[in-house]
Amino acid sequence: MALKFNRNLGGTLFSAVAIASFFLYASAALGGGKGGLLGGWSRITDTKDSKVVEIGKFAVDQYNEESKSEYKSKLVFKRVVKGETQVVAGTNYRLVISATDGARRSRRGNKYLAEVWDKPWENFRNLTSFKKL
Repeated sequence: MALKFNRNLGGTLFSAVAIASFFLYASAALGGGKGGLLGGWSRITDTKDSKVVEIGKFAVDQYNEESKSEYKSKLVFKRVVKGETQVVAGTNYRLVISATDGARRSRRGNKYLAEVWDKPWENFRNLTSFKKL
């Protein structure tokens, strides 16, 4: 017994695969799934995660180190308010950080946007941007 190939079935099958592929690609491009689009920014859901806090403290410490001045007081890290990560050759972190001015006794911190590039397998971490919001 031989199977006969139905041309209409082949065309229908091709159409179904093409449509399914399109929806799968569109879902990934719009951030569907767990990781989102490769190379795109993904929201950090746990800003209290030890790695995220470590990166936030590093950003404030590095900013203090780079902006040494006898007239400038140091910032004191309070917390990470929100953030995103981007997987590239390592991980980029874009964090909104709450920090207080060390010279002022204010409980309310100012917000800063910090970007840090981290490559832990090379023991490399770099503050690429830090600005007051």
